[in-house]
Amino acid sequence: MRNRGLRASIGAILAGAASQAMAAFSCTDAFGTRYVSERLISEGGVQCVPIQAAPALPKPPTALDVASVFGLPGSPVSAEALRRGGLALFPPPPGGGGAPPGPVPERAADYDAVVEAVAKAFGHDANLLRAIVHVESRFNPNAVSPKGAIGLMQVMPATAERMGLADAQRTLFEPEANLRTGARYLRTLLNMFEGQPELAIAAYNAGEGAVMKYGREIPPYPETQAYVQNVMAVYRSLSR
Repeated sequence: MRNRGLRASIGAILAGAASQAMAAFSCTDAFGTRYVSERLISEGGVQCVPIQAAPALPKPPTALDVASVFGLPGSPVSAEALRRGGLALFPPPPGGGGAPPGPVPERAADYDAVVEAVAKAFGHDANLLRAIVHVESRFNPNAVSPKGAIGLMQVMPATAERMGLADAQRTLFEPEANLRTGARYLRTLLNMFEGQPELAIAAYNAGEGAVMKYGREIPPYPETQAYVQNVMAVYRSLSR
């Protein structure tokens, strides 16, 4: 699912200050999630106001910072992830002042049972689903991208309709429906690419057409290559 800019992903969360510096508006969606945007958004219940001043972070984030968000210090998380996406859930201000409005890693435990059930239904390793959700939305069921990707697995409504989900614009906000739809699509991709997870993950990010275009190889897009690396890094850590 290509070009998921506005999402609560690892790069987006830690790139908050950088994104805000380039953006002109602070926006809040219908679910209360706050993010910054380069353009005024008025559809879908999103309300935006001009940014007056961007808060400064004491230091820029590093690849190690990205890894530490997921409890993976020292893992090979690409610095390219720091530049992915346009959504920036706001980090705590310097000196404290509360947690960011996005979910914390412990929230993953809230979805253990449904992830296990969905993984079993579609023949997936549950940890692979967890890794994708972690990178896509950081387990935020209300994450939305400017292109319209929704929920835990950042599923596009058009893709959801291909997978047979009715009323996708609304239903994708339901965690189980979102997980089932994303898992069904991932199963389609794994079947298409003969069970090779890296290719299926690349297709999940960039589209199956892009993987086909480059000879059934991971496309040479920095975002997609970083995405595959990050998902596989989290997956390997969870599977230890």
